[in-house]
Parts: sequence; C-alpha cells; structure tokens
Amino acid sequence: MKALYYSLLTLLLFISCVHKQAKDNSSALGEPVSFKYAQGFTIGKTAKYTVITVLNPWEEGAIYDRYYLVKDADETVPKDGKKVQIPLQSMVSNSATQLEFLQLLGVIDKVTGVCNANFIYNPFILQGVSEGKIKDLGDAFNLDIENLLMLHPQAIMTSAYNAKDENSKRMEQAGLTILYNIEWQEKSLLGRAEWIKFIGAFFDKETLADSLFNNVEKNYNTLRTKAESLTYTPTIMSGQDFRGTWSMPGGQSFNAHLFRDAGGNYFYANDSTPGSIPSNMENALVNFSNADIWVGVQANTLEELGKSDDKYRLFKAFKNGNVYNYNKRMNATGGSDYWESAVARPDLLLSDMIKVFHPELLPDYELFYMQKLK
Repeated sequence: MKALYYSLLTLLLFISCVHKQAKDNSSALGEPVSFKYAQGFTIGKTAKYTVITVLNPWEEGAIYDRYYLVKDADETVPKDGKKVQIPLQSMVSNSATQLEFLQLLGVIDKVTGVCNANFIYNPFILQGVSEGKIKDLGDAFNLDIENLLMLHPQAIMTSAYNAKDENSKRMEQAGLTILYNIEWQEKSLLGRAEWIKFIGAFFDKETLADSLFNNVEKNYNTLRTKAESLTYTPTIMSGQDFRGTWSMPGGQSFNAHLFRDAGGNYFYANDSTPGSIPSNMENALVNFSNADIWVGVQANTLEELGKSDDKYRLFKAFKNGNVYNYNKRMNATGGSDYWESAVARPDLLLSDMIKVFHPELLPDYELFYMQKLK
C-alpha cells in the first residue's frame, strides 16, 4: 500500500513539475501577437523583451531560430535564442526581396552592405554602392567575409534554406548575428507581405509595420472582391521553356493564387504543389496552346520571343499578341523591381494582373510591373 502511495505521490509531483515547466516556457515566450496570413514566424511580448521565433517550414513543429529583442543591452534573456539590441543601427541584407520592406519602414539608410548589387533595383541602394557608402559583398552564397567583418554590422538578414549553407556557417563562426528571413516559403502573397512585421520588430517599428500591412491587405482584398464578381475568366499560361524545362506554377504557388484572385482560369489551379511543376514544350502545347493570355516571359518583343523558339508561335496568346513580361521596372544592369517591391506590395501586383485579365475593371490604371510585348 505504501509503495502505491509513494508511486502516486511521485507521479503527481512529476506532473506538477512538467506543468510548471510548460508554464514557465510559455511565460518566457510572452503574450503572442496574432497574424492573419504569415505562418513562418511568431512574435511574443513580455515586459522585458520581444521574442521572435522563426519556424522551420521543412520540418513540422521545429524551430529554425529564435531572437530576443531588447532595448537594454544588459537585459537578461533565456539562453535558447540570440539577444538582439533594438532598434538596429546597421544591417547587411543579402536578398533584394528585403529592400522594399526596409524602404517602406523608413530604415533603408541602415543598410551598410548588400549582395549582387548589379541585380538590385532600389535607387537608394545603388547610389549608396556607387558612392561607397554601401558595400557590395558579392554573391549571396559566397560572401566576401573579410569585407563583411570590416562593416561591423549589428546583424545580417539572410534567406534560410532546408540546410544551412556554408556561407551562413562561416558567418556564425565569425560571431555575426544572423537573422533568418523565410518569407519566400509563405503560401500566400499576403503571407509574404506580412513579414514586414518581422523586419519592423528589429527596428522598433511594429506600429508602422502593422499600419502599412493593413493598408496593403485592404487594397488587395478590395481588388480581389472586384474580380470575384466577374463571370468571364480568361485562360492563363505562365513562363517559358528554359533548356528543355518549362517550370509551371503549382496550384498552391503564389502565382496560381494571384491568377485566381485576378479572375483568371489556370490549368493547374486544383493542383496541390506549392512550388513549381516541371514541364516541357510538348506538355505546354497540349495544355496551354489555346490559353488567352501568356504572362511571365523573359523577352521584350514578340519577335524576340518567336526567334528563341519557333514553337512559341503556335500558342494562341502569341498569335493574338496577348503576351506580357514583368520587365517594366528594370534597370540597365538587370535589377528588377518585380523581385523587390512586389513582395511587399502584392496589391500593386494584383492590380497589374487584373488590368491584364479584365481591363474594364481598372480603366484608369496603368501597369506598374508588367508590360505587353511589342
């Protein structure tokens, strides 16, 4: 009987300890901030710090990294994450997709280093590189670590991947603070745009980030509602062949969602693929030869497109001249604003797509990112 009593007592004590530990962990992560679309990170608030947890999209329930944001450098934080003093005063950005968020938040001047400057569109960054105020650190996967260390940045914001690349390991070994941004893994355009709240937190601009996102969301949903009222949905095809492979947007990709929200009919709309579907010219001809509109080509004119492959001339959209690229905002070195500001402003991208699919809905709107091939 005594043995049973002590066993029950031990079990109760164990349950109590586990409950207390769970409560303590929950308390350390703070009061959660709610998000409408973004699924790749969480934010919690405590009286002493803000905690940001970046989730691992490649391993369910796993954490990629965690940051404790403090205003007082002497503040004590849990040891399961990195302490980051905010607001950041200097930062290196290794992805152009982060630049428009920084621009909107009014902190683009905090950028001291970038990667692949030749492929950047942002005029402020390009001017800074030209004047030597911002350092071009080369290829994002093979950073100039020596020059990076000379910048003494408070943090480096970098894209994250399924496995940490050698470049990230080298930066960590050098004692640099890496902020992993995985907005590109979000399942919706608004989910990607909501990462402005992630970036805003590191600059103590959370209120502004909320306001900016709410405005984008409102614009996007207003436009989507307009398109939903239409009964006619033109058929859409996207991209082009590259060395024998034609990557088509999967049914759960950003582009497929964009086509749907703009009132388009896309062949792979019911597919469950979140990324791209590898295809080829033959399959494209079978499934898309009669598509009404063709978007996302790399050519600037129909003649240029037709010369790259005679088979393109067989598509209905080519014959009717309904072919578009995303090159309207591109500079001489190849930097495209489509890869920068469109991530933060999906409402502008949706406006473009609706103008192409249903021009009567936006009679006074002028295309921002897209242009029709001459």
